[in-house]
Amino acid sequence: MTAAVPAAAPATFTLLVSCCSHAMGRARREILTRLRVLGDDTPLVVPTGVRGLLEVHTSLDSRRVVQELDRTCRQSPQAFRYTLRWVPVDAWTAADLEAMKPAVCSLSERIAANETWRMTVARRASDGLDPIIVIQTLAALIPARVDLTHPDKILRVELFEDRVALSVLGPADVFSVVKARAGPGPSSG
Repeated sequence: MTAAVPAAAPATFTLLVSCCSHAMGRARREILTRLRVLGDDTPLVVPTGVRGLLEVHTSLDSRRVVQELDRTCRQSPQAFRYTLRWVPVDAWTAADLEAMKPAVCSLSERIAANETWRMTVARRASDGLDPIIVIQTLAALIPARVDLTHPDKILRVELFEDRVALSVLGPADVFSVVKARAGPGPSSG
């Protein structure tokens, strides 16, 4: 059984943060601490209804947050004990293909004509939209060339039961604790 999602407007959540499912409370405190250190006095962290996944509202730019967190983790790996991955969210829509199309068209402007891209779909609900149909429908809206192995950008589609989180991500736009601890270079996701 999944936990109820709070009444806060989903469009306000700018990050999805994965964590160990048995330590969601500790992960929440870690997120709040990290964001406060970066200058957000009033971040909001709530469960998504999916075990091991929290949604975050911060007044800070989410991409700057992941860059700063990557830098912090490389200098002080012990600062991250409960969170695993921080992913910016660019847009939220209803879990409906027709609602997703305009958002994807708008976000596709973040993929330059000379850049390659791929789509990654994460199904966070046991039923709902079929990821294959989502990929077929939305891929047709993006004119740039597809590269499934080494794309310049990734269109990330997170399918929840009643809503969808969309992001266009470059290599440095996702903060992975594991990758940051592993060595130099941006921790792509």
